[in-house]
Amino acid sequence: MTIPVDDAVIYDQRCQDFRSLNGFLWQSPLIIMTLTGGLWFAVASFDMSTGARSMLLIFAGLANLIMIGALLRLRLVMQSVLNDIRKLDNLHKIKFDFTIVILFSLLLLMAAIGSFVAGACPAKYFTKGAASGPVPPAPRAPPGAPVKVQ
Repeated sequence: MTIPVDDAVIYDQRCQDFRSLNGFLWQSPLIIMTLTGGLWFAVASFDMSTGARSMLLIFAGLANLIMIGALLRLRLVMQSVLNDIRKLDNLHKIKFDFTIVILFSLLLLMAAIGSFVAGACPAKYFTKGAASGPVPPAPRAPPGAPVKVQ
């Protein structure tokens, strides 16, 4: 038994879908840029081996490239939903507008290239030396010594 669905209900649901996808479109690049920045900060700030630095930078580059594909796919899904909405409105389809996705993709591509270049030779781009051994423990006050709080 099939229950008929009103076009208004379908229209409302497709509009909600589009709004949700639009939110993902604008949030996703910011999340991946934050990840890239965090990895670059870790590579620049912490003592670690050259191999570990290279792996983190290569991971950042790969994550940026994968995100470009994900953004393109998301925009294609959005276009399909938009075409459904326009069909329910009895309007003609509109051509794809990938301006924002292209701009975000170029930004992510530049970050990926930078990550791969720096990952090939991290010592050339980061001044903090690679970890040479275990980090010595912090100095401790002798037992019974007064503790100064500033």
